[in-house]
Amino acid sequence: MINDKTRYQRAPVFLWLGLRILTVIVAILAYVFDNGGWAGKSLRMLLTEPWYRYDTGFYIQIVSRGYRAGDVTSGFHPLHPWLATVAAKLLGSPLAGLMFVSTVAGLCLTVVYYRLARVDLNYEKAWTATALMLCWPVTAAIFVPYTEALYLFLAVSCLFAARKRHFLLAGLIGALAALTRQHGILLVLPLTWELWEASGRKLKPLVTNWRAWVSAALVPMGYATWIVYRALAINDFKPDFSSAQRFVYSVMVSPTAYHVYQDQQFIPPWQAVWKAMVAYWNGGLHWSSYGDAFLAVVFITMFIFGWRYLRPSYRIYCLAVLLIALSYHTGTKLNPYVSLPRHMLPAFPIFIGVAQAYRFQRLPFVLGVLIICQMLYISCFVWQTWVL
Repeated sequence: MINDKTRYQRAPVFLWLGLRILTVIVAILAYVFDNGGWAGKSLRMLLTEPWYRYDTGFYIQIVSRGYRAGDVTSGFHPLHPWLATVAAKLLGSPLAGLMFVSTVAGLCLTVVYYRLARVDLNYEKAWTATALMLCWPVTAAIFVPYTEALYLFLAVSCLFAARKRHFLLAGLIGALAALTRQHGILLVLPLTWELWEASGRKLKPLVTNWRAWVSAALVPMGYATWIVYRALAINDFKPDFSSAQRFVYSVMVSPTAYHVYQDQQFIPPWQAVWKAMVAYWNGGLHWSSYGDAFLAVVFITMFIFGWRYLRPSYRIYCLAVLLIALSYHTGTKLNPYVSLPRHMLPAFPIFIGVAQAYRFQRLPFVLGVLIICQMLYISCFVWQTWVL
């Protein structure tokens, strides 16, 4: 007979598997609905065509022919497409390689996230936190050929290793996360705090511990590796220190990012929020912009609600992620905050705080509503009516 411990350990994996299958089915149905029915569509077409959307095209370019100077792909961090390139050689398709990496990473993320939640929560609440994370509408990103699944797996693993005080391992994983997404560099914040906690919150033991310094330095070194690669292999590094804006886009990101949104800005969050509020008030935006704003507000509300139940290291990391996301103003006339909820998703400890703060009396109902919203998100992704 299966006890509660085993049941709660297995439940996240079964939930992930169900969502993985459901997202494929919904994506196929959405594609068929939008393209005149089933006639003339092969099985291969049904399995692949729904995923050629938005950033997927850029990742396929990297897997197919690598990075090129002056190309918009030089702004995309390399670990996910590099792994997908290896998988693509075995599977015979760049898209298949990308989907394979995302799928494996998503499964690993599910297992490690539950283990991270278990550090602070009992079995039931750890399951709740993992289920909320998996069913959150924007978590649809881990089921598409994007970097989210790999980044979240690495970021969760980094925090888990830090909580277990395997700091060198945490630093190494954090470096890999920084090679996956820009958010990876923010992992130096919780890692440094956990080092501070391990030293008994005393400065001298921390300063004299070379392992602590190396662990913390590995994360920015991972990001620096990407910058050096851009400079030497892609010739996409022309540093400009004349302003914070130009520094970000010449060093930390890439000048080619303007090829996607010409008017995008990285500005203080209060300025970006104000500009967005003015745009919402004036109207004329695409309907999805209001959906992005709603999901972002709900996510921030969950953060506030679970604040007191989060470790200080989690608070620091989540706050940094949210502020960075709110600072990125895309400047388009249709949506001032394109993909804002997805840019907030790296603040994954928020779900742990919510699970600790609140006991859900009707968790299956809540998860069911979230899953429906997630499937609608997948459908809009396929229809290209909502930028994921």
